[in-house]
Amino acid sequence: MSKPPLFFIIIIGLIVIAASFRFVQQRREKADNESAPLLQKSVVVSNKREKPLNDRRSRQQQVTPAGTSMRYEASFKPQSGGLEQTFRLDEQQYHALTVGDKGTLSYKGTRFVDFVSQTEAR
Repeated sequence: MSKPPLFFIIIIGLIVIAASFRFVQQRREKADNESAPLLQKSVVVSNKREKPLNDRRSRQQQVTPAGTSMRYEASFKPQSGGLEQTFRLDEQQYHALTVGDKGTLSYKGTRFVDFVSQTEAR
């Protein structure tokens, strides 16, 4: 049997390195979020988006429709002015928000923690 070509070995090596780099990057981001202080801001919900998670190739979608997995995101604009921040939320948190709601946003680093509407706080 002949040895696998050097080209394929290099490609596999690059894939392993790229996957390792992404894994380390995600772990570092999670650790940074956990060690970040809990911040709170008075904000307005400026936008909501839900996107279907598409983990299938086009041929697979033709044979079997994609599942119902969704990614939920919401954007918040500070009431005192400043840059809009976007966070990924779970389904329950997402559906509890309404665009235009004012309230207090709690977050750690890049991780959404909670949103308390001013109408709920009263």
